[in-house]
Amino acid sequence: MNNFIRGIVYSFLLSCACYLSAQDTERPLPPELDLVTVDPLTGHTTLYWTAGGSPDVAGYVIYLYNEEEGYAIDTIYQPYASLYTNTSSNAAYYSESYVVAAIDSSDNISPLSNFLNTIFIHGELDTCAHRIDLIWNTYQSEDPVVSEYRIYYSFNGNNYDYAGSTSGDDTAFSIESFESYYEYCYYVEASLSNGSSSFSNTFCINTDLPVPPSWINADYASIDDDGAVELSFTIDPVAQYTRYRIERSSDTLSGFTHVYEIYSTDSRIEYTDYMKPEGIAYYRLAALNSCDEPIIYSNLASTININLSIDTDFIELHWNGYYKWHGGVSTYRIFRNISGFFEEIATVSGFDTTFTDDMKTFIYETSQGSICYRILAEEGYNPYYEDAISVSDTKCIEQPVNIFVPNAFTPDNNSINDIFKPVMSFTPVRYKMIITNRAGIILFRTNDHLEGWNGLHGNIKLPEDVYIWLIEAETPEGKTITQTGTVTIIFNQDTPL
Repeated sequence: MNNFIRGIVYSFLLSCACYLSAQDTERPLPPELDLVTVDPLTGHTTLYWTAGGSPDVAGYVIYLYNEEEGYAIDTIYQPYASLYTNTSSNAAYYSESYVVAAIDSSDNISPLSNFLNTIFIHGELDTCAHRIDLIWNTYQSEDPVVSEYRIYYSFNGNNYDYAGSTSGDDTAFSIESFESYYEYCYYVEASLSNGSSSFSNTFCINTDLPVPPSWINADYASIDDDGAVELSFTIDPVAQYTRYRIERSSDTLSGFTHVYEIYSTDSRIEYTDYMKPEGIAYYRLAALNSCDEPIIYSNLASTININLSIDTDFIELHWNGYYKWHGGVSTYRIFRNISGFFEEIATVSGFDTTFTDDMKTFIYETSQGSICYRILAEEGYNPYYEDAISVSDTKCIEQPVNIFVPNAFTPDNNSINDIFKPVMSFTPVRYKMIITNRAGIILFRTNDHLEGWNGLHGNIKLPEDVYIWLIEAETPEGKTITQTGTVTIIFNQDTPL
């Protein structure tokens, strides 16, 4: 009985050994992972592969791949499967890498396929530069390779549009044109050399930035009676910036220094610069972002400086043209002060920066020791501001001590050159003029500097001849000037003696 049982057991063990020795242990060939891509709308990741060619494939094992190790997440028992979608993917939060292995009917698992990774895009809002910076990881595929990365965007839930592209080696892109207080969403497409594409997750960001001004107008720089510079700037009314800085330079291109920082919610900023430097000063206003960096500058506003010089009987005025008004300069108006207040004496075009003033035309009207001038520039049409004005500095020149005496006159009662009298560059405090003939007989005498000689001696009209004059005048400063000379009486041919 015992031998019989031992025989049965021995036969059973022998049959089991024969079965085990005949079981399939050969591993199938691995598949080729062709593509890994993310659906930007759902965040699901889909894998595409090509079978390795083994005949006894029962399905495929899907792995997450990390540090050269595979971690199985699912097995699909479909021998002809060539894709898999991971609906539990975390590709919206970071890049995931995948590999695939084939499994046969004997549960033999192939070596792991090549790995491919998802593209993860993220970014940040640069509030200083008013820019969105995007960055993503490389899609690591050796064949096919990435030809370029294409970036797509949507705002406030609208359809996606093309934003731009980079090379296959560049994984960063900056957006500098966008609206504030919108939600912008972006995804990246890796365009591969075989015509296929791998897409990234979707990255969204809210552009909660204050709206910068699209323009700032420097209205004017005008010098007041105390020599300070009054400044005005108009700001785009839709702007939401509140910090601004006034800058000043003696040059139009460089050397600008900070004058004053202003917090303002108004569309008009006014400021008085009491520290005006010598020479021409140029001003501009900068809108500052949250990092204290200028985002936009105004045009330049400039002071107007006058230079004066005397050439015999004339005062020459020269000034710098007002710089960079949007509307240009339409006219310059010239004002003169010879008696305690300014009067307009001339207007020239906006292209002129010189004027000549003839002292003989106003010399009798002066009641002070200096002659002062001021220029007023008027702006042409400006789309940002009502036509502005800018007043120059005030420049004075000491009234010259001169007496201008004509050498002839024609007392023929035609109201043209009928009176002989000197023209003085000052108002004398004491005055005397004597006219004599060549025999020394006094013909005319006056102590009034406004009174002239009409060519008469008493009621007698004197003939054409040469007569001698003597002038003695005391200036307001106490200087006595004595001059003598001759004057000739000339009559027109039809004037009776």
